[in-house]
This record gives sequence, C-alpha cells and structure tokens, in this order.
Amino acid sequence: MEVNDNPEECKVCIVHYDKAKRRPRTLPCGHTFCSLCLSGMIKGGGLACPTCRVHHQATSATRFPISYDMEAVIRKLKILQISSTVPAARDTPDGSGTDLQERQASIKLLTGSLRETMSQLDRYEAQLENWKAEHEEILGRLKELEERNRTALRQLDDERSILLYQRKRGEESLRRLEASQGNLTLASSAQEAVGALEESEASCSEVEDWLQHCRAIFPDPITLHTSLQIREGTRGLLEGVVMDAGEPDITTNTTTTINTTHPDPMDTTSSIMEKVDKIAPVLSVDSLRRLEGGVEALLGTGRVVAVRQDKEGAQPRHARLTVFQGRPHLHALTPPTPQHPPSSHTLQHEALVSSLNPNSTLVFLELGWQGAGRGRVYVRLAPDTQLARHFLRLCTGEMGPSYLHSRLLGVWNRGTEFEVVGGGDYERDDGQGGALLTGEPRPSREYQRAATAGTVRAMHGAAVARGAQFSISTHDCPNREWQWAFGQVESGLEVVRAVAAHKRIREVKIVDCGVVLPF
Repeated sequence: MEVNDNPEECKVCIVHYDKAKRRPRTLPCGHTFCSLCLSGMIKGGGLACPTCRVHHQATSATRFPISYDMEAVIRKLKILQISSTVPAARDTPDGSGTDLQERQASIKLLTGSLRETMSQLDRYEAQLENWKAEHEEILGRLKELEERNRTALRQLDDERSILLYQRKRGEESLRRLEASQGNLTLASSAQEAVGALEESEASCSEVEDWLQHCRAIFPDPITLHTSLQIREGTRGLLEGVVMDAGEPDITTNTTTTINTTHPDPMDTTSSIMEKVDKIAPVLSVDSLRRLEGGVEALLGTGRVVAVRQDKEGAQPRHARLTVFQGRPHLHALTPPTPQHPPSSHTLQHEALVSSLNPNSTLVFLELGWQGAGRGRVYVRLAPDTQLARHFLRLCTGEMGPSYLHSRLLGVWNRGTEFEVVGGGDYERDDGQGGALLTGEPRPSREYQRAATAGTVRAMHGAAVARGAQFSISTHDCPNREWQWAFGQVESGLEVVRAVAAHKRIREVKIVDCGVVLPF
C-alpha cells in the first residue's frame, strides 16, 4: 500500500481522524487506522492489516485501543495551523476562510434541520393527541368496542412516549449545539479553538445520528394503521357498516376496505408528517392543496364530502369531493339527508368555497343523454362580475338552487356561425323560469367580448325572471361581439357541439356540476 505522509489522515480512506466516528485505533502490529475503516475490514472474526497484511482476531473495531498519542499529535498540528489564522480571521470583515467559520455555518444548517424535525415532532404529537381524543369519544359511544380502542390508545401512548423521549434527546442536542456555536464564536486562542472544534465534531455527529434515527422510527406504520382501522371500523358500525377491513357486516352484507399499504421503512427522504399522511391521511384544506398520495387516494374512494349547514338546527347539505386529472373537484350540494354517507370524511363547504379565486374560477357542467354517455364542459369565469358569481353559485348550489338535473332548452341558429346551445332553467325546465338569485346586473363593458366559439353568456341579458338561463356558442363569429358574456369554455367544446347536433335536445340534462378547487 502506498504510504501516506500525513499523520492526521487514515491511510485507508485518506480522511482526517476526528473525535467522533473516525478516531484513530492502533493494531497489535503497530499500524493505525480510523474506526470506520477497521469496522468495514472485519470479516469472519478478524482482519488483515492493510499495511503489513498481518492477521488479527477481532469482532469489533473497539477491540483495538484508541491511539491517544496520535490524537495528541493531531491536536498539536491543529493548534499550529489555527494559531496563525484565528487573529487574522477575526480581523477580516466577513471572518471567512477558517475552520471556525466553516464549522459555524455547518452547525447553523444542522440546527435548522434539527429545529425542523422538532417542529415535525410537535405537529405529529398534536395529531397523535387529536387521534387520542377521537378514540376517547368513540369509547364513550360504543362500550363493546372499548378493548379494541384501548389497544389503539395504548399503542398511541407508546408511540408518544417514544416521541417524548426522542424529543428530550433532541432538546439536549440542541442545547449542546448552541453551546458549541457559542464556544466557536468566543474562541480567542488556538487552544480554545481546537477544543471548540472537537466539541462541535462530537455534537454534530450526535445530532446527525439523532435525525437519522427519528426519520427511521417515526411514524410507526403498525400503530397508525391499527388506529386508522379501528376508528374507521367503529364509525362504520355506528352507521350500520363493518368493523374490520374486508369483514362482512351480518346486517347489511357490505364490506369496507381500508388501505393497509405500509410505506417503505427505509424511506429517509420523506419528512415525518409526509409519512403520516401516506399511512393515515389527515384531511384538511391544506392537505387538499398539497394533494399528496394519501389524500388523493382518499378522494378516490368517494368517501369525502363537504358539509354546509345553512341555518342553525337545520339538517346539513352535502357535496361530494373527488379528484379528476389530478385536480380536486367540489360537486354541487345535494338536499339534506339524515346523515352524511357512511364512513365519510368531512370538510366545511364554506372553507372550500372561500379558497376560490373570484377573478378566475373554473366550473364544470357534465352533460348526459340517453345512448351517448356523458361529457364534461369546463368553463372559466373571468373576470369577477355579478353574472359570473351567480353562475358559480348555481354550479355549487351554495344558495340552495343549482343547475344539477336541469335540462337543456334548445339549439338556436343551428348550422350557422351564430349557433348557440341554451339551458339553465333550474326552476321549470321549460324556458320560462330560472330567475336570478341576486339583484339585476348592471350593463358593463366587462360583459362585452369577441364572439368566439365557447363564449358563455346570459341568454336573456339583464332579465331578472330568466337571468340564470345561459347560452354557449359553438362557432367563431368574425368581427362581432357578444353582449352579456361572463365565461369561456376552456375544455369540452366538442361536447357542446355534439349536443347541438343531437336531434332531441330536451333529452340532454346537466347530470353533474360544480367547481374545480384552485389547488
């Protein structure tokens, strides 16, 4: 092996010895290597010295003593190297170019990672507490499931105990890191600087090990899956469905399947809360914005609804939440029912509607007719006008009425460039209804736009009694303008043209409608 003339470096990995994982250890033959390299060389209860090839019996690198003489030499070399740089670096405006400043920068980054992980632990603890509270409520409602829920509680308590222990270790590590940072800042001599560097090496190594350990053990997928399964199953029994994943209910012959896919236990790139969301997605407006795997899969089950209570004491109305082409869709509210769909997850309808951008809102109308299936038309409502807001409210049903289940009314100027398809009489379905839910709109330049294919406009202008009726043009009309226009078809114009070609237009219904959430 080629000889390395630098005594402060391991002759195998050519990396400087340190006071953490690469401490120098001396073999019986007299040659010295770092602890990591020796650990990697031990096979079959022994190793061969890389320099002289003499074989030594050992099962661990700790079998060989630390070379304190080598560490003393390295320490003196560091003092000689730093003694000439510490005063000069402190006189430099930015204090750059020294090991002290480099280590300070490293500790600053590591401190940020530690604080972020501790923040994740705080959020995780809050979620664990929320789940515990939910289980406590379930136990009060369903006595016979007490033991199953207590099992989940014990597991959550065990998980939290481990979390608290690890957080205590993190807090201690944070104090040591901050102390190391202070010692590096206050070091005024070479002796103090070397001591501060050695102390910070050990602290940084300890924090890195702690961070990796936390990412590896949190969350525990079995604990979270058990909690999720029991909570879902208990709700299901309360609503007349099932207890266990795939277990039939003797009263309804229905089954509920709970996702039991475990995340990769070796995943160290995802944060703690990202892994929690994969196992047991926490549904909120914020999680909808991210639309990560767990939440998107939950939307795909059809068990997510938005709830709106119009009056105190009244039965709430519900709107489905689905995902299509990677975008969450809020469907029209339906009339009150005694309870929301079995085993459903709920969000507040008002919170979702308030997230919309009034200057550019995307709504959808799904048209259906016998023998041809369905087609969806997406309409961009822009800018923010009274008619656009009114159209949105009839797509979501937030004020009560909606376009849902209403029929199209006809095709006008069929086969010409002025061809339009009309609908929107949510009251009578005969063209004589469809009153505005708000006041009479005022004429505005914002309602005038080029007569292009896909323009959506008020078919009767400002007429309040039929102001909700709309028309969609199918062709461009060069050098002309449409009046009372408030939207533009963004996709699905081919569906509108197919409807225009349908011989019995009154058979076509708006079988679904709603708004695309801007996440």
